[in-house]
Amino acid sequence: MAESTSTHHKPSNPEEATVVDRISNLPDSILSHILSFLRTKEAVATSILSIRWKSLWTHVPNLNLDEDEFKRIRISSDEQSRNADIIRYRFKFEHIVSRVWALRNANPLRKFRLRWGFGCDPIHVDTWVRAAIAQGLEELDLDLCPAQPFYMPCTLFSYGKTLVVLKLSGYQIFINSPSSSLGFPSLKILHLHSVTYSNDDSFSRLLSCSPVLQDLSIEIEYEPECDFEIIVPTLKKLHLNMQNPEYKLVINTPALEYLYFRGILSEDLLLENLSNLVKAVLDVDPDYESNGVHEEYGNMEWNFISALNSVKSLYLYGDTTLCLCRSSEFDLPMFHNLTFLNFCVHSCMWHVLPLFLQRVPNLEVMTNCPYDHEECSITLEWIYYEDVPKCVSLHLTAFHFKGFKGFIDELKVVEQILKWARVLKKMTISSYPLDSEKKVCVLKELLMFPRQSATCKIEFN
Repeated sequence: MAESTSTHHKPSNPEEATVVDRISNLPDSILSHILSFLRTKEAVATSILSIRWKSLWTHVPNLNLDEDEFKRIRISSDEQSRNADIIRYRFKFEHIVSRVWALRNANPLRKFRLRWGFGCDPIHVDTWVRAAIAQGLEELDLDLCPAQPFYMPCTLFSYGKTLVVLKLSGYQIFINSPSSSLGFPSLKILHLHSVTYSNDDSFSRLLSCSPVLQDLSIEIEYEPECDFEIIVPTLKKLHLNMQNPEYKLVINTPALEYLYFRGILSEDLLLENLSNLVKAVLDVDPDYESNGVHEEYGNMEWNFISALNSVKSLYLYGDTTLCLCRSSEFDLPMFHNLTFLNFCVHSCMWHVLPLFLQRVPNLEVMTNCPYDHEECSITLEWIYYEDVPKCVSLHLTAFHFKGFKGFIDELKVVEQILKWARVLKKMTISSYPLDSEKKVCVLKELLMFPRQSATCKIEFN
């Protein structure tokens, strides 16, 4: 083999001599795609690798900029003394972003994500958003905390025809959908978290110009009274976080498959046409401004659940079951499609649960989770309930008892489930940490319980 004429240091390890930079030899399009999975700050950092990489980041169709990342820049005292102007520049977030825009040379942009907290300048944001929209933007994600109100540019509503995802978060973001808006013919995902609506009909106008919307997320916290009329034939996923009870809500979504509700129920609430619902998650908070949990509030929650009677999987978390227990009414429809139920245990829930199970004839899987804020005891109504729910005796195949502490009443519940469930395949018990002696005693008792199902297995962990 001829000797190398290179002036570089010759590797002592023969394997090092065969190392080839295969990544740098890839086409620009592939390298840009790889860089698109990085944050913009990280993508820009690759420009120092070589001349080949110097401008590659400018072709990445994504801008992902977070002010917090630039706050963590640490600069030595020597560098500060050498060039104070550059140091000040590097700490100005708006200057950094503007410079990034300038260096990109108007290359096409698909996704623009911006996180800017206190000190956010609405003028700069407006400039960047307008520039992004003009480039055929598909995803816009803003999480802002401006000192002054930031009004979404009218050009967004008039020329956002390529937009597929729109996520806005920040109470100083004002939305005023113009009546003459050309709309969002491609918008499928819309998240509005703690934003402000300029007019009573701003929200409804926004939905009306989004004909193919599939995913909607709404969060309200300190906003004044809002009206949310969600009548969207194409909507499949709805996420609601309502921490202020001063709202009106109408939901009419025949294609809806997933519903998440967390927060305080409103007195002005209507749910209808939810025939395709697959999964519903409820985490209802008491309305402490109205004396917490009372009969009427519990009735409101049962009415909410009644509208979900087509659902297949139902999750009841947090204070949801506590609110249900306070209700003076129990006139639920049948839940023929419900096959999975997860509920959070309050002591009173063990009294309400058998009544609810009578409305769920085809339940196959049941899971309970402990309530963190009380020592939950099991009432005798459940343990010695004579009218065994049909779903438990004929269809229940799996039961998961979470937060098991080894109490006698808890063992009685397990015993009754094993005694009632004819087709039960698996009983899973997840306990709080128990000492070895207590664990052995519990296991012995569990294994001694008679089982209606000969194929049932007990798993204790």
